[in-house]
Amino acid sequence: MKFLLVWIVSGSVLDSGLRYDDVASCFADAKNSGIELNAVGLRNFKFTCIPVAEGKELKVLIPPTSRSPFPF
Repeated sequence: MKFLLVWIVSGSVLDSGLRYDDVASCFADAKNSGIELNAVGLRNFKFTCIPVAEGKELKVLIPPTSRSPFPF
């Protein structure tokens, strides 16, 4: 199993493209990156580490909201 780092920015989900072998590495990297982004003035980034089974396709489903810039 791998862990995918996903950033949430202003209600939008960004796939970082980064995969980790364990959730602790994913969390630590995200936390450190968040501190660095905050230091240069980029705030309010949230993240999550999603477990992904190897060989399986990942589909992230995001329900539509009135704040979403996309109609799907």
